[in-house]
Amino acid sequence: MATILVVEDEKLLGKTLAESLRDDGHRSHWFPSAEEALAWLSTRQADLALVDCRLPGMGGLDLLDELAKSHPDTAIVMMTAHADVPTAVRAMKAGACDFLIKPVDLDAVSMVAKKNLSQRRIAQRLKHEQKAQSQRFGLHKVIGQCPGIEKAKALVRRLSALNVPAGARPPNVLITGETGTGKDVFAQAIHYEGPRRAASLVHVNAAALPEKLIESELFGHVKGAFTGASVSKRGLFEVADGGTLFLDEIGALKLELQAKVLTAIETGCIRPIGADEETSVNVQLVAAMNQDPAEWVRQGKFREDLYHRLRVVHFSLPPLRERGDDVAMLADHFLESACRKFQMDKKKFSKPALKAMRRHDWPGNVRELSHCIESAVLLAGEVIDAEFLPTRRKHGLNTDMDGSVPTIPVNFSRGPVPLENVECELIKMAMQETRQNISRAAKLLSISRDALRYRLEKFGMNGVAGNGRKAGTA
Repeated sequence: MATILVVEDEKLLGKTLAESLRDDGHRSHWFPSAEEALAWLSTRQADLALVDCRLPGMGGLDLLDELAKSHPDTAIVMMTAHADVPTAVRAMKAGACDFLIKPVDLDAVSMVAKKNLSQRRIAQRLKHEQKAQSQRFGLHKVIGQCPGIEKAKALVRRLSALNVPAGARPPNVLITGETGTGKDVFAQAIHYEGPRRAASLVHVNAAALPEKLIESELFGHVKGAFTGASVSKRGLFEVADGGTLFLDEIGALKLELQAKVLTAIETGCIRPIGADEETSVNVQLVAAMNQDPAEWVRQGKFREDLYHRLRVVHFSLPPLRERGDDVAMLADHFLESACRKFQMDKKKFSKPALKAMRRHDWPGNVRELSHCIESAVLLAGEVIDAEFLPTRRKHGLNTDMDGSVPTIPVNFSRGPVPLENVECELIKMAMQETRQNISRAAKLLSISRDALRYRLEKFGMNGVAGNGRKAGTA
């Protein structure tokens, strides 16, 4: 049962319409003026309003504007005489969902009311679903306050605040970071915080797709394009049309496919395999890599032109071992979630457990932390101690129990220690810390990549830690 208002200055027509709608099972109210209708609406809500274009005092179009501001969820149907059809057209452009021409037919009124109430319910369900998705995947779900995470959050907020014209594409985004750092979480936040949250978010992991099928998956194919293509298939670019395509692990694409992705970005068109014509698509592309894209470009593994097209907005997510107090925040979140999932009483971590988590290098990052805590919740008692958590120190470095910066012990009692040896050991530690990533190792050492490459060659390490001379350690 819906609540419907009839705003009509002709008393007989207004009452007849209201009575007819009540016969259809609705709650209907008749008002001879816009002012009286607004007074009623000041304390109530209506699902639908039938509004005459010509009213005494405030006109029907003015009432339409007012309702659009104060009651945006109320669907509005304008009623007009034959001579006022242009007025009704203007009303439709101003936000009316339909119009009726006088003299109105009661059956037509019933059908128009039924149709627009149905559309309103669909729109409300969609709005509710969008809100639920935003609550589930929005930026507020990102846990952490370290500088790298705060910088990434700020970029997502700036993207969500952009006023992108209808039909235009939002800027491409490139997210980099080690596996498990939360690139997919940020991709979801970009979509559900942005102007395209009402459309689809299509997530495709390029590394998980068979090499022979990945082109068809991305761009589609027509029937008979290749052996086994018994029907035509839409590609994921087309499926994401109007929404967002999250292309995870884009570095797994071969160079020739990278070229096709570049063409799709530049032209807004794709050509399915075997098709004679191109298909226009409008997608926001969010790409992710767990490699250093600049280094891959240098090595010839990634197209430089695609790299620059993708990095219109670029941010890198820090590994968990560099996020400091975020480890404890995330651990508490996963602990609460796991207890709730398994319907267990609330548990807590011991101080040694918190220290162990702070010291661990977390090669699997946030994903590894989540799985470890879920396991600990199942195995431990009320208090989770360090024995239920990984205790490996960060890449074997001499990290203090409180997670402070590691040191290189040197024993001068055995004789002189050349400064070169200490420098070599420090470089080796940085390369181990970053899993041989030259760019990140250079950042840890506060030197340029070229300076680090020079030292790697100087010490005969050639980018692989462990081949150089060793410092005189205890």
